[in-house]
Amino acid sequence: MSPVVCVRAGDGHELIDGFKRLRVCRKLGREALRAKTVQMSARACKAAIIQLNAGKSITEMEEALVIRSLHREDGLMLTEIAVLLGRHKSWASRRLSLIERLSEDIQEDIRLGLFSASVGRELAKLPRGNQRDIANAVIKHRLSIRELEKLVSHLLSRPVWEYQAILYRPWEIIEREKPKPVGLEAKLISFAHICRAVSERVRKSKIETYLYEPLERAISAAQETIITLKAVR
Repeated sequence: MSPVVCVRAGDGHELIDGFKRLRVCRKLGREALRAKTVQMSARACKAAIIQLNAGKSITEMEEALVIRSLHREDGLMLTEIAVLLGRHKSWASRRLSLIERLSEDIQEDIRLGLFSASVGRELAKLPRGNQRDIANAVIKHRLSIRELEKLVSHLLSRPVWEYQAILYRPWEIIEREKPKPVGLEAKLISFAHICRAVSERVRKSKIETYLYEPLERAISAAQETIITLKAVR
């Protein structure tokens, strides 16, 4: 195993490359790990964390934390951060929005893997006070990222006091721009909507709850079949 890379930080060391190796060694109960110590400035160290781990062992949320540190603590503009990291300004801006504009509970959901960073970027376009309601709608209605994009775009064009009514029936907005389905696809969509309505009633009434899981499986099967139909056309 190649050594991890770190820098001196006070009386200890700070890791800049080898996060995954460190996690694996901890799981295996190993108390020591070969390390290579390098000398660099705090700013260069932050940049190295992203450059050495791009697409590997750190998440977009962790990248966002580094970018916020460069922006706030080091006083760099987004264009300067982009040049430092060899990235486009929009790349840095998207990650910064995950921290600057998202509510803390949504940030935590992303860290836990409950939502993707793509969902987080869409939610970040909305007021913090409304992000949880939209996040709940994503789960309840099983919205894809494309469907969420359409929903967010519509919400941004409407006053905040209309949000609850829109979220109650988001499919009316999402499907407005879609060509009307026909044949088997239309029947499957209708079937899924009926199952969803029955599932919601079962869940709320707490009567015949044994039906809830079969209904949810039926909805998933219908949605997967619809996706397959679209793929083979």
